[in-house]
Amino acid sequence: MIDWVTGKFWITHNPDVLRSGQSIRTKIVDGVERIEYDIANRLSVKGSHDASITIRSHTDNTVEISGNPAKFLQGHNVFGSDDLILLMRKFFYNLTQITDLGLDPTFDDFKAVHDGDYLITRIDINATWLLNNKDEVLAWIRSAGDKTLLARRGRGVFSGDTLYYGKNSRRWSLKMYSKGHEIQKRKLSKELDIPELKDFAEKALRIELTLRSLELKERGLHFVQRWTPDFAIMLLMEAIGKLEMSNNFSLNDDKLALLKPRLRLAYKAWLRGDDLRQDLPKKTYYRYRAELLKYDIDIANVQNIDKPASKVIPLLTVLQAQPAEIPSWAYDLNLIAC
Repeated sequence: MIDWVTGKFWITHNPDVLRSGQSIRTKIVDGVERIEYDIANRLSVKGSHDASITIRSHTDNTVEISGNPAKFLQGHNVFGSDDLILLMRKFFYNLTQITDLGLDPTFDDFKAVHDGDYLITRIDINATWLLNNKDEVLAWIRSAGDKTLLARRGRGVFSGDTLYYGKNSRRWSLKMYSKGHEIQKRKLSKELDIPELKDFAEKALRIELTLRSLELKERGLHFVQRWTPDFAIMLLMEAIGKLEMSNNFSLNDDKLALLKPRLRLAYKAWLRGDDLRQDLPKKTYYRYRAELLKYDIDIANVQNIDKPASKVIPLLTVLQAQPAEIPSWAYDLNLIAC
């Protein structure tokens, strides 16, 4: 689904209405204070179930809009549309119905949005794979952190229970997280707190691609006209295809020689697939784990060479399956905007 869009749209509007204050920066030139830039702050606009986007006047005839269009329309982003142009058509129409914003789009403005004639500077695209429960999703992500590399990004980095690749890149990044875990922290609105939606989220492994301005421009993706209905998911799967997976990452001989004998024996046992949490005294286990983490080896992730890791579905088994589709009951319950 399309989970976030920042873009610039040609819309006839009243710039004074779309102001939430000004951000002004000045500098001294030849002893005189001059304005370096003067831009309008973003105005927050609430949509369905209090989901918000931001909007500001960019020029006299363009506005910048940033936010989650699916959540703005639906009140949730558990699932949604992959079709960027269709989604933004509906989002744009709903936005123009908010009279307080001072938007007065012409026929040409509507046609430009209908045809995808606008620019984007950021887009988040994700897909969902359904496992058995939230614990299994979190275990899968932990295993991915230990057993995957992303081309030109290296190992993933955890922030909480979310695994990031290229988190601070100015071009693009990938992340994996539990949608159920996210919803547990950011509650659904009372109207959307329904069993079907919560159960779907509980089982959802979410993988998300963020494309930023530099990457979009370099690849000519900032022009939305070329975004066919299946283009977004194709870009996501292309990024996922850059993941390099291994049943095991191991230390080279030089690093192995640096380990103390007992730690080396424990490491080799872990390499064979032993669950050291079960085999070692608690204090010893955590001491060994802390030592081996210095070498990017986490013995908490049991190797699946001789035996499968407890509660962890093999990584490739999940990603070789097709992402989950929007369930039919979602349409019956009016949980989908388009």
